[in-house]
Amino acid sequence: MSKPPFRLLHVDSAREYRGGQNQVRALMAGLGRDARLHQELVAARGSRLAGAAADMGVVVRPVRWRSATDPGALIGLARAFREPWDAVHAHDSHALQLALLARSLVGRPAVLVAARRVDFPTRRPGVWRRANRILAVSRHIRDVLVRQGIERSRIDVVYSGIDPSDLEPRLDGVLRRAAGAGPDQVLVAAAGALVDHKDHATFVRAAALVADRWPDVRFAVFGEGPLRGALTRLVSEVGLEGRFRLPGEIAQAARSFGDIDIFVMPSREEGLGTACIEAMIAGVPIVATCAGGLGELAGEAFCPVEPGQPAALAGQMERLLADASVREAASARSRVRARAFSAETMVHGTLQCYAGLAPRSLLSDDSCR
Repeated sequence: MSKPPFRLLHVDSAREYRGGQNQVRALMAGLGRDARLHQELVAARGSRLAGAAADMGVVVRPVRWRSATDPGALIGLARAFREPWDAVHAHDSHALQLALLARSLVGRPAVLVAARRVDFPTRRPGVWRRANRILAVSRHIRDVLVRQGIERSRIDVVYSGIDPSDLEPRLDGVLRRAAGAGPDQVLVAAAGALVDHKDHATFVRAAALVADRWPDVRFAVFGEGPLRGALTRLVSEVGLEGRFRLPGEIAQAARSFGDIDIFVMPSREEGLGTACIEAMIAGVPIVATCAGGLGELAGEAFCPVEPGQPAALAGQMERLLADASVREAASARSRVRARAFSAETMVHGTLQCYAGLAPRSLLSDDSCR
């Protein structure tokens, strides 16, 4: 008699689509190739993640999720919890809170796995202690949780991963056109939400230190967010109007990362930095801080600098600008380092976590022991 499928319920509260949601999509895609497993998703109605899951053939249970603790989401989760699940995987803090409430309301035991992708301290460590297992995307995040009193033995580190096929087909020229960079100009760029912890202001100040000595360099940050106005004013204040652009959110930007000559990650806080991994896959030289998990991501690919230091960031940019052979060597190192952060490795690590918590008979493959 064949074994029953391992029943897995994903829960994600996000209405926007950022790196975390892309990781959930990549995980579901990888798990979807495992015939031993049946997965479903509870997500905000109309969200891009819900649409992506449905396109992959994942059963989606859409709920109203307009706020962190939306009663509509709780009702939908409670309905889902009435069914038997071998594991419930909450992919963000709001999803975890409501999953715990739903489990309590329904009274049906369910193994609860919680993903932690951000490196700032959680506001409710007690909530995270109630998860059966926590998956942190870097050792740094694990250590932050441990300092908040969560047992190290209950936290697994599973690095985020990117499937290179998700970056195909390449979209050459998209980002260069958006940044106003000509074919003979060097494009130095960052990608990410325009929010405080990404610290794009330090990138702007570093660019100002570089610009006079390198007139053929153009700068850009691809992304959108609440700090657009402040960054626009700063670009003007440092005299980079026309050379430093904020083109906004570019659809499928990572498919055009090959347009970038130097990728900059100036973050003050960073769980790991999946945009860096995407740039590495494209063979782009990296200039980044050591914030959060970025130091773990670096390996031999780049030399991380302290956050909030424009001169240090500018120094690394100029080192690459000054010598094409240095850029070529950095490009090769980026490609090699990216292999350590594959979607396949991420899926395997997550399956190992499930196997350690759920009945062995359901995930009995030797690779998951």
